[in-house]
Amino acid sequence: MSHSSNFIENAGSFQFMPKYSIAFVVPDEKSQLRHRVVESANEEEALRDFFNNETLDLYSNDDQGFYYFKEDFYDKSAQYGSIIRHTS
Repeated sequence: MSHSSNFIENAGSFQFMPKYSIAFVVPDEKSQLRHRVVESANEEEALRDFFNNETLDLYSNDDQGFYYFKEDFYDKSAQYGSIIRHTS
């Protein structure tokens, strides 16, 4: 199945993939905000898509870079990241 599709197959029927609104404040002196709405099967895949499209200038393009991105994203003391699953 193509990743560009906006639906998932479930036991022969099709369902629309959930949308996630993802915002990330770049942890530097400029405090630049990056935001995207991502359609994905789950939160982890949505974050990976956001990482691949919005933050590769900040982190290495590998699993270690994604690990550090998620560390920054979920850092409760700095509150760099926010993700909201849209229900409709």
